[in-house]
Amino acid sequence: MFTEQELHILIGCADARDLSQLQVDAVVETTARFAQLGIDVEVQIIRAAGSFVTPDVFMDVKRLIEHHLRTARYDLPTRYYVHIQSHGHLAENSSHEYVAHLYDLHLVEGSPLNCGMLGASTVGVEIEQLLLSERPRVVVHGQGRVIKTEEDIRWLLRQTYAYEGYLAGDWIRSIDLLRTHPRKQRRILEDALHADPDLTPLNVQITAGLLDYSVHALIRVDGGDPYVPFWDDVQALIREKAQSEEAKELILAHQSEKQKPLAGLLSLPDPQRSSRTAAAGWYLDHRGIENNGAYLPNTVFNMTGSSFDMPTTPFGPYVIAGFFYAVAHLGLTDQMVLGYDHSQTQRMLRKIHNDPILSLVVKKFGVTLLPLNHVDLVSSDQPV
Repeated sequence: MFTEQELHILIGCADARDLSQLQVDAVVETTARFAQLGIDVEVQIIRAAGSFVTPDVFMDVKRLIEHHLRTARYDLPTRYYVHIQSHGHLAENSSHEYVAHLYDLHLVEGSPLNCGMLGASTVGVEIEQLLLSERPRVVVHGQGRVIKTEEDIRWLLRQTYAYEGYLAGDWIRSIDLLRTHPRKQRRILEDALHADPDLTPLNVQITAGLLDYSVHALIRVDGGDPYVPFWDDVQALIREKAQSEEAKELILAHQSEKQKPLAGLLSLPDPQRSSRTAAAGWYLDHRGIENNGAYLPNTVFNMTGSSFDMPTTPFGPYVIAGFFYAVAHLGLTDQMVLGYDHSQTQRMLRKIHNDPILSLVVKKFGVTLLPLNHVDLVSSDQPV
């Protein structure tokens, strides 16, 4: 019998090394333990390149909370949490305590383990170059225009993506300082929550942390405030599990390597509607790659969005930047598109086709879109 309930939303990076079976197991085990205490915990995950809290990511947060409000028990005390998590490679002289001060954290500059969105502005420049060299013809509200100048790109952003400004360094801009990035995104989310009359009364609590790939553990950079028993217990369990030889050899070694995933994945943020682990298993089988059943980091570059199945709406800036980065820099020309059922997956494919920049990337780099759906993936007698 549950007496309380909690919703935890993780905003994590799309980086392929950002999830392992160790983390999955820690969440499952801690959720089960809290259930024995009478606390019903639900965990949702949003994957966004660079963990930027852009308007589309905020809408993902809001939609997940609204879904919980509509489907969870209304007669129980409920707490809402959002955890913002960046990742990087900290030097040996850094503090590796669970809660640390920024001045005790020192980034290994130029490490391939650092977030790729430290160079997001450069990715934006490359996207501008692609648009100006390919000169796609874009039709908006019946008005066609060939994109061949910087002013044409501004028109494209204004008419299609509702953004008044430039692309590189403006619409898409780099993380300025990785250590402070989670806190900055926390502040952006706080402002958005306080300006929303639907969410303000819920008192949503936000944490900010940096996943240090040198020790495979999260470090909170928010002073440990707010205190979140479930989240803190999950992270403590991850640190404990990370000490085993099996974890070091089988899982954590993959997290310490340069990002080199096998494929990309576009999916919905609701784990009941999509499965990164199931999609990864399907892809390994599809390509004839050995699969021992455990989810290994550095396998799938995953981005999520609650509007990914809305065909007439555009993608957000860091979905576009992340997709381009995955295809052009990581060579992920296999991109799985995972919806709940066949119909939703088809809407997701149509959205990709309708987005001027994403569709151009697909065409230019010869991307293969692999349609999957959750219903088939979890059905043992109905292969994809």
